[in-house]
Amino acid sequence: MKVEFARKDFGAVSADLLVVPCFKAKVPAWAHAELAKVGVEKDFVGEKGKYYLLPDKGKPYKRLMLIGLGKEKNVELDDFRLAAAKAVRGAKSARLANVAILLDFNGAMRHSEKDVATAMVEGALLSDLKLEPYKKKKKGGRKIERLVMISKMDLASAVDDGRVLAESQNYARLVAVEPANIMTPRKLAEVARQLAKEHGFGFRAMGKGELERKGMNGILAVSRGSVQEPVLIELKYNSGKKLPHVVLVGKGITFDSGGISIKPSKGMDTMKFDKCGAVTMMGVMRAAAEMKLPLKITALLPATENMPSGSATKPGDIVRMYNGKTVEILNTDAEGRLILGDALAYACEAKPDLIIDAATLTGAVLVVLGKHGIGMLGTDHKAMREIYDRGMETNERVWELPLWKEYSEMIKGDYADLKNIGSESGEAGTITAAAFLKEFVGSTPWVHLDIASVEWSDGDSGYFCKGPTGKGVRLLATFLREWQKTIKK
Repeated sequence: MKVEFARKDFGAVSADLLVVPCFKAKVPAWAHAELAKVGVEKDFVGEKGKYYLLPDKGKPYKRLMLIGLGKEKNVELDDFRLAAAKAVRGAKSARLANVAILLDFNGAMRHSEKDVATAMVEGALLSDLKLEPYKKKKKGGRKIERLVMISKMDLASAVDDGRVLAESQNYARLVAVEPANIMTPRKLAEVARQLAKEHGFGFRAMGKGELERKGMNGILAVSRGSVQEPVLIELKYNSGKKLPHVVLVGKGITFDSGGISIKPSKGMDTMKFDKCGAVTMMGVMRAAAEMKLPLKITALLPATENMPSGSATKPGDIVRMYNGKTVEILNTDAEGRLILGDALAYACEAKPDLIIDAATLTGAVLVVLGKHGIGMLGTDHKAMREIYDRGMETNERVWELPLWKEYSEMIKGDYADLKNIGSESGEAGTITAAAFLKEFVGSTPWVHLDIASVEWSDGDSGYFCKGPTGKGVRLLATFLREWQKTIKK
């Protein structure tokens, strides 16, 4: 879908469908008149979630769609995303290829016109993606070729921001949906290499031999049961420049069987999504480059499978991590923290201003927050407050959990420095996992995002179809855009 902005009156824009979002009881007079022409003026008053599709062949646009937003004082930014998604789906069903959305709300709003424009482009593009790369016959109506956002104000940059953020999130979703027999650790590295080529990133892929020489035994321990060799992917944006430096670390388990501590078979197919932390950071890197953020960003993406075999790591094994700390592996299904531990310790050597990691780390976060929020823990409370604010704007919401010293006591090992689970009962599982990661960041400012609760949808929901959501991309890209304004090198 090609996204454009037009600063002109809607009557001068040619389109198959003109979409007019309306607050409750604030339907524009001209639109009310169009309803009256066909005698349905009482059927649409702008109620939230309701829409009306009208023929209108006497205008430059062929059809007119009015979409209700609800009471103006109650409308959130996400309601604009949902309205745009409804418009896109309606246009597809009506087989209309060129869509225009009018951004003219006649009065004060709770949100700026720029934020609304960005949100509506996001909703349109995110809802347009269907994750069916291997279906011979695709579902849905006609493909939407062009989306024009119309306003008398200059909203071109806001429209472009929405395009970049949504396309970067869709990029992550397309990589994430690939099955484990195709998206192996090495294939993920090839995809990252292509991303680097397209956007001018520095690229490096450390294979098994180099990981052994460096002593990255957390990554190696997880990979031991698989025939697929591990790789630590490194991407660099604005490398060598004197700019604030952020390192993004993402968990890249391309398939997680649980290893010797094997998972139940039900739902194991979704473990191809255990690479979503790494894929999210690839999407963030893409967005940062497209937005030309004045930051130096490094992405470290440890990638491996976690499989059972005769050579697999066993419960009770002890490994020495990259930073020298020893870990007793009590449960091989707590593998993400092992690969992240090595990557985080390696990240600290660059002395960055901030490290952010994202991982589908624990099922426990789903118990805490359900499918509506990301678990956030860390040591940089200023950054976490900013991430919280960006989460409310993007609707990729986060909630901070504590990292009290008692949680660190819970992961002290009996036969090694650390153990990789807090307790067999699962008590405070999300927090003890983060407490484990904290052992590898030292004094470097750090934020951890446990995205396991939000990273895939079991069915069509809002502006997402069934499958990976890519949540975290817009959250972190917008955070970095604002954070760089507050830190100087």
